Amino acid sequence: MSPNELKIYEDHPLNAGKQSFRLLHLHPGKGSEQLCATIHVKNLDDAAVEGYTCLSYTWGTEISTEYVKIGGEEIKVTVSLQSFLQHVRQPHETLTLWVDAVCINQHDASEKSEQVAIMGEIYSKCSFVYIWLGAPSSHDSIRGNPFQFIQHFSDNKHYHDLAGYYETSPEQVAFTHNEEFHDLWERFLQVVNSSWFTRAWTVQEVILPRESILCFGDWRSTFDTLIAARRNRNAHLFGPMQCCKESLRAFPKPNSVLFDRFLSQIEWIERFKQGHSSEDNPLSSERMPRSFPELTHRPFYEVAVTFSNRLCSEPRDRIYSVLAMSSSSVMKSYRPDYTAKLVDAYTGAFRLMLEETDHDYRCMIGPKFGSDHPGLPSWVPNFSDVTPLVVVEAVLRRILLSSLFGASGRESGALRSNPKSGLSAAGLRVDTVSAVSSELESVSIPAERLKAILMDWRRLCERSAEPSSEPALRTTLARVICASIIDDGVPLYGVHRGWRRIQTSDLPTVDEWSGFLGGNMWALKEGYRGTFELACTGRSLYVTANGKIGLAYPQTKTGDEVWVLTGSHLPFILRKARTSHGHSDEYHFVGDCYLEGIMDGEAVEGTTQRAHVTLV
Repeated sequence: MSPNELKIYEDHPLNAGKQSFRLLHLHPGKGSEQLCATIHVKNLDDAAVEGYTCLSYTWGTEISTEYVKIGGEEIKVTVSLQSFLQHVRQPHETLTLWVDAVCINQHDASEKSEQVAIMGEIYSKCSFVYIWLGAPSSHDSIRGNPFQFIQHFSDNKHYHDLAGYYETSPEQVAFTHNEEFHDLWERFLQVVNSSWFTRAWTVQEVILPRESILCFGDWRSTFDTLIAARRNRNAHLFGPMQCCKESLRAFPKPNSVLFDRFLSQIEWIERFKQGHSSEDNPLSSERMPRSFPELTHRPFYEVAVTFSNRLCSEPRDRIYSVLAMSSSSVMKSYRPDYTAKLVDAYTGAFRLMLEETDHDYRCMIGPKFGSDHPGLPSWVPNFSDVTPLVVVEAVLRRILLSSLFGASGRESGALRSNPKSGLSAAGLRVDTVSAVSSELESVSIPAERLKAILMDWRRLCERSAEPSSEPALRTTLARVICASIIDDGVPLYGVHRGWRRIQTSDLPTVDEWSGFLGGNMWALKEGYRGTFELACTGRSLYVTANGKIGLAYPQTKTGDEVWVLTGSHLPFILRKARTSHGHSDEYHFVGDCYLEGIMDGEAVEGTTQRAHVTLV
């Protein structure tokens, strides 16, 4: 920290425990005039009455060559912040802003912890938030509105109203990648490629404020516009009329995939924004999907999973950055502490996540368990790991749909937490892993790569699995790679939203299966294809000593054990722990899994034998 920065914070100390914070008053100015501001310390409630504006942006690492004058001191800020301040500064009006990089002493861990603890209130009580997505570079030839593509769908227009579409017959359209569409798309990419959509902190910064203004250079839009665009576009594709379904088929596949992923991120933010929107907001809705549908709030584990693809430089911020979105008194008792060890921060947070859901086994669904991070218990997710976007959506749906299964039959039970020994449960060891195949990272891979993985899976089953005949093997493998569930396409808003257990008539035909094994995923029917993606993304196929086939996370190893824990809907992979004190009931937790033939309680029927396991 420079002496000038230190003096600013020394001259404007915060009142610890009094909900005081600093506000930046950006003075009027024009063009290339130096940025000038002053800082004042205010009580949060008083500032809310007077009004202030928050900033949501990504810091970046490049430092500006120009100084910002704050009071009598000149300091340097990042290029990103410098650019924002230049673009929003008014010629005749002072702006009252809260900017974390300036208003918090980032070199004081104690102050930082206290300010992060009230950051949710800072954003909730602001008049509105500026979302800074960046600005065109000086050599950029793009001059039009970067929000025009989004505005097209927000205005409830059709796909075939976009530039590039033309009629081939009265009821059919085709698409050509013409210059007008190229320009439209390149401008849209300025928004999509903004690092703002990748960072962890920006999530709560858009969810908590009442109003948001998107900024790219001098262009403006709102986050509500993005929400409206997503909803309208989906209504055109999946609503009763499905008026744009054929038009989408003509739209370039790479563009469509990128747009889908962008809108998925908007939807995830929208799910949580509903709880912070006023009832008179026209975009308010109670029909957003929930991974824990029977709860009246979204538990913090769902928050953590949903935004686990987001990035941050400080690993503790994997928790702290979204903590303000917790809605239960249990999680609100958790306090950010930048002096805490990472292992303690993660373990403490996850214990509260379990407590919040009454130690629900659904909190144990996901790919982040069984980490080799030093000192981190295997049953605590390594929140530092970034989960790919496609895996996030799959895991959220697996949590929701886990109640379609009943691996432990009608038995009730839950995890038990012990502050000293970790987690414990009762259960039954039902099988042992004998071989594990390669991982399917995503279905959006080249056909040859998909073919190679499927052939690897098939060969593993032929060598080790129970079905001996070709038809029996095909049927079993087809059931496994969709986890014996399917989306029947019925647009329900119930607990499972149209998903159900699979029937024989839902399985691929011989011709469809043959094309699929050749690497052509599009040979499958739409419902089965989507379920294959849900079940297999981020997973490996494995076989057991008893010849059964299943799906598990790639950290699964030969010799791991398949357990049904009492009260759980799904089975789990556990690994025998090698401990110095020789306790035989200690296991490392690897993760949830699917295993054909035991998902409906078959393994626990007719036996009362149960063992006690301690997860370490």
